[in-house]
Amino acid sequence: MGPAGGVPELLRNQGLGDFVAAKRNASVTRQRRVTEAAKLYADVLQGRLDPVFLREAIMPRNEVFVAHLMEKYPNLYRDDSTGRQLLGLRETMSVTDYQALYVDVLDRQYYGYYNAYPIINKPLVKVHPLRDFRVVSRYLLDGAVSPYLPIGRNRSTQTSGGGPAGPVNQTALSGPVPQDGATFPTTNTAPIQYQPLAYGSDTAVNWAAFVNDDLGIFQDLPKRLAMQGNRGVSQFITQFFFGSAGLNASLFKAGYKNLITPTYGALATNPPIGSQGLMDALKVLAGMLDSSGNPIMIGGKMYLIHGPSQMAAANNAIKAVNMFVTNEGGSQTTSNSFIQQMLQVPNWVANNITPIMDPHMPLVMAGAAGNIAQTAWALVCDPDEQERPGVEIGFLQGYETPQIFQKVPNTMRVGGGVDPMMGDYYSMDQEMKIIGVMGGSVIDGRSMVGSTGANA
Repeated sequence: MGPAGGVPELLRNQGLGDFVAAKRNASVTRQRRVTEAAKLYADVLQGRLDPVFLREAIMPRNEVFVAHLMEKYPNLYRDDSTGRQLLGLRETMSVTDYQALYVDVLDRQYYGYYNAYPIINKPLVKVHPLRDFRVVSRYLLDGAVSPYLPIGRNRSTQTSGGGPAGPVNQTALSGPVPQDGATFPTTNTAPIQYQPLAYGSDTAVNWAAFVNDDLGIFQDLPKRLAMQGNRGVSQFITQFFFGSAGLNASLFKAGYKNLITPTYGALATNPPIGSQGLMDALKVLAGMLDSSGNPIMIGGKMYLIHGPSQMAAANNAIKAVNMFVTNEGGSQTTSNSFIQQMLQVPNWVANNITPIMDPHMPLVMAGAAGNIAQTAWALVCDPDEQERPGVEIGFLQGYETPQIFQKVPNTMRVGGGVDPMMGDYYSMDQEMKIIGVMGGSVIDGRSMVGSTGANA
């Protein structure tokens, strides 16, 4: 090892020297070639040499022209270190040559519109196809049969008379309670009516905006219209169950006995979503009576409709495996603060209940007092399994889902065809709209129960 940092003497004196010499020779050769190339370029600019020679220097094709260049500009083609002939002029571009391209960001991307909820609350209503825009009538009639009593008994006084061969008393059809707020029997047999209306949303984009749209911003306009249509239908359904003050008073009321309160069999008044609240809801449903005071069977598949803030509570109550019960069969806390009896039971409450989170509920109930807009909920029996659904929604045939339309462009070039990009002749706008036709009404509230969730 030599004294110079452990580098061998031969490598330090011979190898390093060869590297420096080669680098020096390469630098001199490059400088000569650059000077020769500049001379060639200047000759072309000054007209002393035909521009075809510059092209041949960059991309040789003609042997005669190349031979002339090698003779007139020898340093452009010779390597001093090896004496070999090199290929002709080559262009090397650096970042500084692209300054005009770096004045703006080249990586641009457009993110489309928000994701939107589908019409998730449609299972809550009975959907009926409509033929036209005329008023729809729905008739509810009770009665027609008399109480089931021994034959010959007087139906009005419940006393014996007539014997087995006595005539059967007739009972007329009547309107149900609380359709007109009267007590049974009532003579009001007026139909429940609603009329479908056309709903729509539109948009227009000018021709100049389309020309400038290099990111495809306006390509998602049909998607935006479709989302707006779905939102409109979803909110239209929501407002039949909830209003600006909370529960819809025309659907959840004392006449239907479908409020979750102790008056109708619940343990608590307007309980929040939870196992106890669902048990109270099922008890109220189990005690439903028709307009004549006879029990009716309410069951089958059910939907738990709730707002965004109750999503966790609803799913926990539905998906719980077991329940620990200190009432409804167990024993509540006694005066000595000890629970006398606690029952562990499977979560039978969740049977046949599907939660539906309706994001439009807080919007519809924006004027509700307190925190009702966040805590209200309802348990709705599947309307397709009920003879009398709670709510009916009618859609015009062909418009079960909103339809998108586009205005036909009416601008064409002289002697040519219609130019769709130009849109309308006067405004130069391309116009689109979405149209839906629907209507609906409350039918009968006995297949659902509701709670404000206020626990009071």
